[in-house]
Amino acid sequence: MDGTNLSEQSLSRSDINEISREETALRSFSTFPFSSDEVYQQGLADLLAHGALSGKTDSEKVEIILRTQLFYFNRVAGQNLTVEDVRSHQNTMDIQNMTMTMDLSPPSSDSGDGETRMLTFAELTMLIQQGKTDNIPNNKVIPETLNDAPPSTSIALVRKKPWEVDNQS
Repeated sequence: MDGTNLSEQSLSRSDINEISREETALRSFSTFPFSSDEVYQQGLADLLAHGALSGKTDSEKVEIILRTQLFYFNRVAGQNLTVEDVRSHQNTMDIQNMTMTMDLSPPSSDSGDGETRMLTFAELTMLIQQGKTDNIPNNKVIPETLNDAPPSTSIALVRKKPWEVDNQS
């Protein structure tokens, strides 16, 4: 019986070590500087250039961005985190930081000197996930329609063709 208890204790210790490693990896992921990492930004720009987000809803866009970040982080850090791991960690952190987020919300819209405060990537992601895009500074609403005004008439003179210029000389 003592041998069984010993193996149960070593299993629980290894489980604790695994949980600790995963928690450390999740903390590293949540603080990883994706917005300033040149390689990640270049890869993201390539994906965007190929229309990876075109025609997607906001929630689908957030999901794609999360998956790109997770893929890049796992490759760079040598981790094996899943989307579910990250989501459960984010939910835990959201609950823990709920009061702090509420306290920080009013100053984030305007600072005292009239300039809008620059949001961190995490704050921007959280606002998009919560559907509060109207709280994002300098976020312009682009209408779905084209300009209804009639086109203006040209007032520029017509350029002479090369053979017309030579004939007048």
